[in-house]
Amino acid sequence: MSLEVFLTDHKGYILPLWLDALFEVYPPGSHGFLRKKRERFKNPVGHTLNTELEKLYEELGKDGITETARSSLEGILKIRAVQDLTPSQAVKFILDLKGIVQKGVRKKGLGQIHPEELREFEQKIDQVCLEAFDIYSSCRQKIYELRVNEIKRQVSRLLERANLVCEIPEVTEDL
Repeated sequence: MSLEVFLTDHKGYILPLWLDALFEVYPPGSHGFLRKKRERFKNPVGHTLNTELEKLYEELGKDGITETARSSLEGILKIRAVQDLTPSQAVKFILDLKGIVQKGVRKKGLGQIHPEELREFEQKIDQVCLEAFDIYSSCRQKIYELRVNEIKRQVSRLLERANLVCEIPEVTEDL
């Protein structure tokens, strides 16, 4: 049995554990709400996290980091970037998948998967984690840029209201 087949066959075991790892950074009372309320308009964060994590899981069995996987990572990390999470908290869920899959292989399919295939999968998880960190960093940078621009606009409006801004006349030199 290949690891891709194992991941597909044991999705019902692995994915809920991975969702738990994703929600681990949130306060305990919010876990149930985020997990169970998958309605798009009643719980947009829970819906997006559940949907995108499932898409990401399905893409991990494929070769390389696909565009769909990047898109799913971006969907998850945009949400986590606006929350009060450290970078390590934001991307830790990706590394947690290694342990979950190892545990699943030991529990459900030990002799069926070649150790080299499992090692390659773990390397892919590391690559996905690095990609996720880049995405998270760019999202945070965009947020900081938006904050700075908003502060500049607010200061400019305050100065205009206080009549502390004046127009600088254009000066033309006559030779």
